[in-house]
Amino acid sequence: MKDERLTGMWTDEILQPGSVESVDLMFRRDGSGWLFWASWSTEFAVSRFTWATPTASELALKFHRTLGGTWSNDDGVIRHDVGSDEKEEFVVETGYAIAPGEAPYATPVTLLSLTRPLTEHLAGSRFAWVEKPESLSDPSAGAPRPDLSSPH
Repeated sequence: MKDERLTGMWTDEILQPGSVESVDLMFRRDGSGWLFWASWSTEFAVSRFTWATPTASELALKFHRTLGGTWSNDDGVIRHDVGSDEKEEFVVETGYAIAPGEAPYATPVTLLSLTRPLTEHLAGSRFAWVEKPESLSDPSAGAPRPDLSSPH
């Protein structure tokens, strides 16, 4: 079962303007998704998952792959270079609620509140709905990969 209200992009950037890190969550209708963490230090990580809502208030995410690397801004075009690509297997189950809320400066938003963070270090537990995201693509999908055949 999937709660269609989750489908689309959510971010913590709206809730924490000026933060040196941000996290975006993407839930696709087909049950796939990703968590995108980026830092002003030009590091990024993308953790891909499948998702379901077993009950009306429970969200289950099965993480299966994490990519990391650096990003750059080349004349207004954001570029991602993947330096690591690791298979992972872990599940996060958390309660969730979607409700009207407020971002800083009294900006009305739709909030996704989780009963626990999705990851211990990279993601918090509150996200705001992004009505018109610039992109709905995984930022690492077309990014250059390291040549794994070359000796290190």
